[in-house]
Amino acid sequence: MLLVFLLLGMAASAAAEPGGDPRPEPLIFQADRIEFDRERNLVAATGDVELAREGRILRADRIVLDRNTGIARAHGNVTLIQPDGGVMFADSVELGEDLKDGFVEQFRARLGSSSRLAASSGQLQGGTQADLNRAVYSACEPCADNPTAAPTWQVKARRVTHDRVEQKVTYRDAVLEMWGVPVLYTPYLSHPDPDVDRKSGFLTPSVGLDSDLGARIETPWFWNIAPNRDATLIPVVASDRGFVGAGEYRHLFDRGHLELSGSLASLDKEPAERAGSGPRGHIRLKGEVDATTAWRFRGEFYRTSDDGYLDLVDFDGADTLPSFAEAEGFFDHSYARVGVFDAQELREGVSGDKSPLAAPELFYEWRGEPSPDGAWSLRAAGAALHRRRDDENQRVMLEGGWRLERFTDGGHRLEVGAGLRGDVAHGDLVRGDGNADDNNARLLPQATAGWSYLLAGGMQDMQVTIEPRAQLVLGRNSADSDEFPMEDSRAVEFEFANLFAVNRFPGLDGVETGQRIDYGFQASLHGSGDWHVDAGLGQSRRRKANQDAPVGSGLDTAVSDIVGKVDLTAGQMTALGYRFRLDKDDLTARQTALDLSLDLNPLQFDARYARAVGVSDPDPNTAGGEREQVDLTLRATMDMHWSAFGRYRRNLDTGRSMLGGVGLKYEDECVLFETAFEREYKMTGGDVDNRISVRLVFRDLSGSFAKRDLRPAAGQAQTTPSARSASTSASE
Repeated sequence: MLLVFLLLGMAASAAAEPGGDPRPEPLIFQADRIEFDRERNLVAATGDVELAREGRILRADRIVLDRNTGIARAHGNVTLIQPDGGVMFADSVELGEDLKDGFVEQFRARLGSSSRLAASSGQLQGGTQADLNRAVYSACEPCADNPTAAPTWQVKARRVTHDRVEQKVTYRDAVLEMWGVPVLYTPYLSHPDPDVDRKSGFLTPSVGLDSDLGARIETPWFWNIAPNRDATLIPVVASDRGFVGAGEYRHLFDRGHLELSGSLASLDKEPAERAGSGPRGHIRLKGEVDATTAWRFRGEFYRTSDDGYLDLVDFDGADTLPSFAEAEGFFDHSYARVGVFDAQELREGVSGDKSPLAAPELFYEWRGEPSPDGAWSLRAAGAALHRRRDDENQRVMLEGGWRLERFTDGGHRLEVGAGLRGDVAHGDLVRGDGNADDNNARLLPQATAGWSYLLAGGMQDMQVTIEPRAQLVLGRNSADSDEFPMEDSRAVEFEFANLFAVNRFPGLDGVETGQRIDYGFQASLHGSGDWHVDAGLGQSRRRKANQDAPVGSGLDTAVSDIVGKVDLTAGQMTALGYRFRLDKDDLTARQTALDLSLDLNPLQFDARYARAVGVSDPDPNTAGGEREQVDLTLRATMDMHWSAFGRYRRNLDTGRSMLGGVGLKYEDECVLFETAFEREYKMTGGDVDNRISVRLVFRDLSGSFAKRDLRPAAGQAQTTPSARSASTSASE
């Protein structure tokens, strides 16, 4: 039978004097059986006993309440539930009448989703702090086959303090054990409560060996300034070269975000390094803000002290560092952009004088609503390009177009279109005949007509579709490209993906003219076994050779090369992609790209092969304008915790390896271990850079495996991806 008593007779529960503290909440008893000892003024409850006050609930097999002192003694399967949801277990506990302060025997608690803290005895203070003696902490789940076996890791300490207000666990005289074997002693150790996403402290260090830097260690320290602001300081010590101090600051605003990162290094310089006598370092500032519902402002400033610094310290291997500032407008049927753009050139042998500063750069595009009479469009662009040398130029482009699409009753798709483009250029531009013009203008009309017809059929367990397609394009025979700047349209790649594009030049400067017909087909085959094949083949014919296309691009002759693709997918196991461009005369391969992905659990294999012949702007490290490269990656899952990988990249044209590496990884619910060896072959000089890295992460002690998110402050709704959060601090 359930008995409920409101115990209001204790001295601490008496009515408050006028002007004194308000009366506390009464103690609520619930038990199967309650007995009273009136001589000693004791209340004894047994059988599913529950004692509650102010959101705290004490449960046990037996609870004895001393009404003289207000002390409750609980024994057997003791559980104490805190108002915030925290749960503590014990064999016995002695608590004051407010259920906040007292002593505990055989303490046990679960922190976070799976971490556990246990101690032989301890003291509870204020309902928010536990001071524990001879404690053990671990984030590892017990072994299912042998629960008494030592976990992967655990921390044993003479004294442990769990502060729920500070959200921190602190150890004194602590020993880290792995599989029951002591591996590290520290007099002091602290880490955030496992429920904490962000807290200031040290992040997981990384240790490695680099042939350029020697032994290398990074010890990042995270500063949680506010929910929407943080900073990370990253000192890097390299045994052979010196010290690098790096850092990052992030700030999330109500309508945008700001990121600032940089480094300053004191590194010994080798004679081969192209660096000045000043300090070495870099700075990167990125930001974005939504000024209104239609306008967004973005910008980035990225600079380094010298060409080889970022690659040397393994911060960035990019060939160029972009810097820009722009305002973007997004409207119902149009888009606008105005800004400036610059880049720092880092490639060896390439002068930074060739990189232009575009200030300003303008772009506007409008597309009308589709109607029975067709759809209209308009594009406008302009830029003023400045270089460190004398040649400068400005250009303006305006283009308008109309397009109409119709389907016949028989299923034929018909399309017609027309466009007119005008360009004006001014500046020091040298023409192909050696003469220089300051002003140039051109007008490029164009008309198009297209046709396609989709054929579909099927048989048992198979579906087939075939779509032949043709397109006619009429325009001027030449765009006079030697009289106009070609800053963003030099790399022309003719492939099946842009076979039916009206203009195959990338960017805005280049434009494809002349009279031509494009033709080809696409076909697909779908089987019942969750597999399908997609293929395509096509070619382009011109009335005259294209004088504006780069030599070797496949578009510079009257009859183009043949382009095609084949894609094969077999469920989740196999994916094959094949892109090719064949010589129109002898069908030899001029460009080939082959991608293969196999998932043969427990093995995953990825391969990419690429070959290009007659490259118009060959790499200085290749011969005869030919490039051929293979990239292989193999991953093996050995069991539910262990995995390995290997990677190899080779330049087949020169016969030189470019990159190679192997790695090993172990991961379970409480620990992550990674080690990798990588060898990178320099493009010049024959130098080799060897790197070895080791990373060991104890969940909760050295950070969780998930990444931390920079959260908006109160009232904010915007979020931005970021980097990691949990932290660990050790001292003395």
